[in-house]
Formats: sequence, C-alpha cells, structure tokens
Amino acid sequence: MDKTIALRRAESQDIDRVKRILFGSLDEYNISLPDNYSVSDIDSIDDDNKSEIVFVLERNRSVIGFIVLIPLKQDCLELKRLYLTSSERGKKLGNYLLECAITFASKNNYKSIRLETASQFKEAVSLYKKHGFIELKDVEKAPGHDLAFEKRIDR
Repeated sequence: MDKTIALRRAESQDIDRVKRILFGSLDEYNISLPDNYSVSDIDSIDDDNKSEIVFVLERNRSVIGFIVLIPLKQDCLELKRLYLTSSERGKKLGNYLLECAITFASKNNYKSIRLETASQFKEAVSLYKKHGFIELKDVEKAPGHDLAFEKRIDR
C-alpha cells in the first residue's frame, strides 16, 4: 500500500468529513434518501457506549474514505458503510477497505459479514462479489437498499 495511505479509528474531528464523503457519494450516484435516513453511526463516533466501529482512510492525513462495522450478533458483523471520495475511486482503495473489514471480522471471531447496498453502486457490488459475498434473496432490507450480501469468514 502507498506510504501516504493510513487506516485508523475515527475520532470526533472526522465526523464532518465522513458525512461529506457519504452525502457526496449518495448525491453523485443519484440515490434518494428516505425521510428517516439516519447517520447516528457517524454522529456517535466519539461515544464510548456505541457498538459501531468506524475506521477512516487517510492520504497525507486527509480523510479520503471510511468504513462502519456493526456487530449484529455474536458471530455476525455488518459492513454498514464503505465509501471513498470520488477522486480516490478506481485506485484499489475500496478493495483495501473491504479487506480491512474482512480481516477485522476474522481477528474478532465473527463467522460472517453481511451488508446491504443499492444496485446503483455497481463498482461496489462487483467488489463484494469478487470477494466471495453471496447475494441474499428474500431478506428484508433497510429503506434505500435493494441488495443484501453475506460472506462466510474462513479462519
């Protein structure tokens, strides 16, 4: 990995930048948000009682992407969000973030990772499939999502 790239746990000063990346990506892909859309997982980055784990990806100390991981149950982790700035896409950084999520799950004894996404994120859908995520049919999805995937974690 490029020496100018670093992954670290998110901190409170990252909240605004992470939200800009999220909403910029959703706008870029013309994804409409439901009225009750929540970013509480991002707003609670600095909350000691939260269950979400947020990592930010930096280039030269500037946040360029992030992932949000949420334990669903003892053996299943949700990849809630994986986003990069538009200028950083196409550089294998989404692959790097996804591999970091899979490694985190494995090291923390999760047996699977689940995620929901929108089909408009064609590059992300392709990335998930390339990494062995299997589409889940007939599962209830959160508003704004039309696809769900799961990957079993090998140890």
